[in-house]
Amino acid sequence: MWPAKLAVCILYDFFDLTIGRLLFPVPFAGERVGCALCASLFGWGGVAYALEALDPTEQLDGFLPLATIIAIANKPE
Repeated sequence: MWPAKLAVCILYDFFDLTIGRLLFPVPFAGERVGCALCASLFGWGGVAYALEALDPTEQLDGFLPLATIIAIANKPE
């Protein structure tokens, strides 16, 4: 199951990097969707995705694959 979760996170980060401005024209909508996605996949550990909201310009957060990092951090032993 974890490989599927990792694939979803990689895909989401890819879309956030490439066409995130077109998908989420409302400010911080991408962060809300990403936080909900990671929280649903990984529980409270996924709420760390909210750290992307610390970038008020929404320019740098696309370059941080935070959903993928959260997925790797939550890899089962």
